[in-house]
Amino acid sequence: MWGFDQAADSRQWQSVESPTQKTLYQVVQTESGPFAVGGSGTVVTRHEGEWKTVIEDGPATRNNALRGIDVTDDGKRVWFLGNSGSLGCYDVNEHRKYDYSFPEGMTSTWRGIAVAGPSGSEKALASNGSGEVLAFAIDGFDVQWGATRKPGSGSTIAALAAGPDGTGYAVDTSGNAFKTTKEDGWEDIGVVNAQTTFYDIHATAEGRVYVAAGSGRIYRYDDSYHSWTPIDLGSGALHAFDSEKQALLAAGAGGRIFQRTPTDDALRWDRLHSPTQKAIRDVALGEFDVAVTSGGGILVRPGSQNSQDGTSADGDNYENRGELWDGANDDSSSN
Repeated sequence: MWGFDQAADSRQWQSVESPTQKTLYQVVQTESGPFAVGGSGTVVTRHEGEWKTVIEDGPATRNNALRGIDVTDDGKRVWFLGNSGSLGCYDVNEHRKYDYSFPEGMTSTWRGIAVAGPSGSEKALASNGSGEVLAFAIDGFDVQWGATRKPGSGSTIAALAAGPDGTGYAVDTSGNAFKTTKEDGWEDIGVVNAQTTFYDIHATAEGRVYVAAGSGRIYRYDDSYHSWTPIDLGSGALHAFDSEKQALLAAGAGGRIFQRTPTDDALRWDRLHSPTQKAIRDVALGEFDVAVTSGGGILVRPGSQNSQDGTSADGDNYENRGELWDGANDDSSSN
């Protein structure tokens, strides 16, 4: 059965009052606090200790669900997208939204977005259910649409991420992963024999890449070895992944939350107490760590900036990949 290690982290996740009952799909941290997006074009944020709705009906006031959100490197602007071609941004200081829906006449459902660079000169990638990725660049608030490409065979591109050097990463629902090339194309980087659905991809500030997948697995990409390492956290899909400094967190089906913690001789993943059994859709670490769920649920705990000081590095040298999980034989399951 599952092992709980409360000594690993004394901070507890708590449910807080949410301004919406609509599913929240993704959340990010900005310089003005966390922002999350969800059903019917809802955008919510935390302000002065309370959560409130800042957009009720999406960038184009069409009530289309927003499924993805990302933030500029300076934390000043969030970009979001979703159903029926919805695409827009929100200036967190000016409290103003801008509508860029139906780019190049595209009206399909957008699934993922990755943004790199500061506000006013950011570059972004947007993916859709047809397996296409659209690149675009911003000058102030003027947009230049780039080429639309298919990294793979046409399976839905479920998630995108941008590395610290601007490299783009993508995963699709058929268990494939890709990264951008210097020639503005895409190359297949695995995952070999994954045979599972991928839900999220995350590129850390240290240049490592993680994928949250079905069957309770995380995959870590070792760029120097051009290979993937699976980490088994047990059954139940993992929908989301985030990192901050040394802290790593994964969450997903049944409200499960896992955190990587240091031990005497390795880095170990522990399952944390969770106040919900709803599927956790996304997590974002920051001054206050935030998780969002189906049905508009919001979970928070105190931030992790100082909780991992002095811990060792990722442990992903070739001879000793060193990440352990004591509860991998759990036989419970949830969607």
